[in-house]
Amino acid sequence: MKLMDKYILRQFFVPLGYCLLTFTMVFVIFDLFEHLSEFIEAKTPLYQVVRYYFMIIPALLVYIAPISLLLGLLYSLWHLTKNNELTAMRASGISLTRIAVPIIGVGLCFSLIVTVFQETLAPWTSYWAEQFIRQQELGDTASMRYAQNLPYNNERDHRFWIIRKFDLQLNNMQGIKVVQQRPDGSDLETIRAEEGRYYDGRWWFFKVTNQKYDYYNNPVGPVETLPIRQMANWGETPDDFINEVKDPMFLSALELRNFMITHKNLSAKTYSRISVDIHSRLAMPWTCLVVTLFGVPCGLHTARKGAFMGLIVALLTFFCFYLLMTFCQWLGKNEILDPVISAWLPNTVFILIGFFLMARAR
Repeated sequence: MKLMDKYILRQFFVPLGYCLLTFTMVFVIFDLFEHLSEFIEAKTPLYQVVRYYFMIIPALLVYIAPISLLLGLLYSLWHLTKNNELTAMRASGISLTRIAVPIIGVGLCFSLIVTVFQETLAPWTSYWAEQFIRQQELGDTASMRYAQNLPYNNERDHRFWIIRKFDLQLNNMQGIKVVQQRPDGSDLETIRAEEGRYYDGRWWFFKVTNQKYDYYNNPVGPVETLPIRQMANWGETPDDFINEVKDPMFLSALELRNFMITHKNLSAKTYSRISVDIHSRLAMPWTCLVVTLFGVPCGLHTARKGAFMGLIVALLTFFCFYLLMTFCQWLGKNEILDPVISAWLPNTVFILIGFFLMARAR
């Protein structure tokens, strides 16, 4: 890394760090005012409140990282311009593209980090935080821990489950009925079990009864009784049942994709809605890269007019971007636009504008 790159990054990281910290604190304060009365009434220990706010940070990154990057970028360019350092770099024959390389690299790294968080930590921590708030509101009730009379239809493997009681924490089942069907829709067998547990990547049923059927759904042979049965070839995992209970907003793109695979008979509108959600989850983290490509030429233009103008440009940029993103998602979910286009169009538009402005700024 050249000395110039280190200097630009140092000038960039300081305002970026302040912006990330500020937006995080603003959200925490706003959220604390909203839930403070619930924490007080529930007598929530301080360490649990602190843990709650740490848990929601991964989900916040997808929103606060792009605006922080843009504001930090605009401020650093304004500071370099004010001290004539940017002018000196360009007078020395260094192109704008070369100056922008370390900044765009930071945007790319943030996009990759946020993508990983969106697919791993953020869905789980968001769901945990939502359950934590419900617990403060309702108390530690069994209704939060257990899913009652949970149906699950695995259309890919032709299995329909009805679970009387599913433990969302320990992943244990009670009162299980599974109907295994043939590809033509006729019943192959009905399996009932008093209890089910998930060990070593497979389900184990206890106190099992099994009834087989012919192609006309007539019972074949007597009911078999087993004390224990290993369901070795079944692909269902505890997450499949938990995701059936969760709101889709707490699912990652991969989990939503798996939901579509196991639910093949979705309506066209539901299929479009879920497809848009999948691609939107994948597209949103790349806003970090988009704002750096868009922000460099904008920053050069606004730097000469002061830091306040940079703030106005940042706010207008994000208003326009999220307005376009929301509108495109609406078009996709209403089957007017292809789901892929509706999710990625805002990023594409702003990247093209950024390249155009970059070319003109040369």
